[in-house]
Amino acid sequence: MTKCEEIACQLLEKIKSGELSGRLPAEQELAKQCKVSPVTAAKALNILRDKGVVKRVSGRGTFVIEPEKKIIRIMCNGYFAEKLFPLLVQHFPDVEIEKVEKMDEADAVVLPTTIPFFPGEYFMPWPQERIDRLKADGKLFPQIFEFHNVRGAIWGLPYLFSPDILFYNKKLMRQVAPDFEPYKLAFDDLFELQKRLPENISLCAGSSSPLLLSLVYHLAGDGIADPEVFRTAVELFSKLDVEKSYTSFLEGKALFSAGYRSKTRHFSGEFDIAPIPLFNGKRLCHAASEVFMIRNTTRHAELLFDMAEALFRPELQKIIGSLKMGIPANAAVAASTIDSSVIRDDIFFNEIKNIDYAHRHMADSVSLCFSSALKRLVCDNITPAELLSEVEESYLFEEKRRKALSAFMVNSVAVDF
Repeated sequence: MTKCEEIACQLLEKIKSGELSGRLPAEQELAKQCKVSPVTAAKALNILRDKGVVKRVSGRGTFVIEPEKKIIRIMCNGYFAEKLFPLLVQHFPDVEIEKVEKMDEADAVVLPTTIPFFPGEYFMPWPQERIDRLKADGKLFPQIFEFHNVRGAIWGLPYLFSPDILFYNKKLMRQVAPDFEPYKLAFDDLFELQKRLPENISLCAGSSSPLLLSLVYHLAGDGIADPEVFRTAVELFSKLDVEKSYTSFLEGKALFSAGYRSKTRHFSGEFDIAPIPLFNGKRLCHAASEVFMIRNTTRHAELLFDMAEALFRPELQKIIGSLKMGIPANAAVAASTIDSSVIRDDIFFNEIKNIDYAHRHMADSVSLCFSSALKRLVCDNITPAELLSEVEESYLFEEKRRKALSAFMVNSVAVDF
């Protein structure tokens, strides 16, 4: 590197850091500061001019060109806009971020995801060189590279996630099973516990889709979940006494509720945690995640991938973990977020090894329809039987598959997972 190039690099770093702005030292002054000739100083300033960093005005001097702010539009939930926009702007000072309500207005989308997304015409896959670099770095949980991996392409890399588990009422559990050991809980035990419950007490309240998903994964084995697998899972699931109201669980009117880590913010010492039940001696669980996805219509793709990667930085991951009570994707940060003062929080981390993925068990035609139907099941808009009906139909009607994908993507809203 020549002396003039070295001086140009030093000036550029000071400009980027904000140490230098406005008018730069004149050639003679810069030459004195750097102990070089005025010609060398002039060449250094010309290098910056050629890079588009400064403009040189005859008779007036050399001025830093203030970068034009790029406007990035993100569809996201309220906490992301309120808490994370300011942090991202600190890392990207030439960016202005706007919150938008509709996906077709957005450059990027922040969505809670309960199963892999099927991107269709909407999103860009992560560049392989970025994925390879993040994997080689070894700081992120390796599981996050599987969440939205569809046919070898990763369409979203979650910055936090949470394995599904069961919450249980400790007082009720002492009544019906004084010797209850969470890690020994098997699916068949749920029927026995159901028999022992007092009248007007349900086995499970709130979202129960994690139990149904676990059954589908188990019954599919290493293969594809065909309609018979879903039918068997729904039949087993329908034998459980499940009601929709999560409030009933909080009020002590149900023994279990399934869910993810952020729900623990409602808990007091009367609740604790158990893993998803064993089935035939094996445990598989699902996981919720929150993911920053890049729209394929944006003009700022590289910048947005840089912003997505910034969400994995330790300082942001700590804030994300504390705000959301999910598990940060950065493994080193995640370890410091364990808090078992109220509940056995370590169970979430123990369950990471048991996470399974829907895309391993479902053909595309089922997966797309299942994405749409499962979303409505989680929101209590359809029953397990109606879910089964939609999955069965998706084997027969390709057009239904496309409509399901369109409805799932277009009607997606930014909510907390």
